[in-house]
Amino acid sequence: MKSAIVIGCAACVWDDVQVARSLASYDAIYCVKQIGVYYPEKFDVWVTLHPEVMDDYEAERHAKGLPNGYEIVAPPKHELSASHVGKGNITRRVPYRWPGVDSNASASSGIYGAKVALHDGFDRIVLAGIPMTPEGGHFKPESKNTFGAIRGKVWSQHSAFVCGLNESIPRLKGKVKSMSGYTRQMLVTPTSEWLRA
Repeated sequence: MKSAIVIGCAACVWDDVQVARSLASYDAIYCVKQIGVYYPEKFDVWVTLHPEVMDDYEAERHAKGLPNGYEIVAPPKHELSASHVGKGNITRRVPYRWPGVDSNASASSGIYGAKVALHDGFDRIVLAGIPMTPEGGHFKPESKNTFGAIRGKVWSQHSAFVCGLNESIPRLKGKVKSMSGYTRQMLVTPTSEWLRA
């Protein structure tokens, strides 16, 4: 079994990471969107549904003097809206749509991170900072989102992604578990025994 932790951007992220890391060490670390700017250690994969912001995010991480050595993964250009294609130093492309699913619904960048980890062959994946709840907020609530709006303490785009999450649950169950929120309710909490199984 190969394990990975996928680290999202919710307000609970640092608490989730601390508890998740107390359960096990992981074969790979996946950072999602803006958390990759601030994650203090080396990580393996930087995942995004917004390649148009990745050049700026990389520059911010570099300015902080934090380790590089990651690859950046985003969906193929034909799966992105024109405003999301942007530039970005994208290392490889992995679809956000599940095979055989006609829906265009996305389940958020965090769940896309889990999908990429599954694609990469991991079968024990822990979500940290990906509760998928409106009150989950953002770890930097004063920052601007990709549309230039202040994020706030409530995740205002929650309802736009729940449909995609619910469609993804059957493909995630058994291999993906979560530290918090709605994703924990649907996928259950990981244990050290499960991670070692």
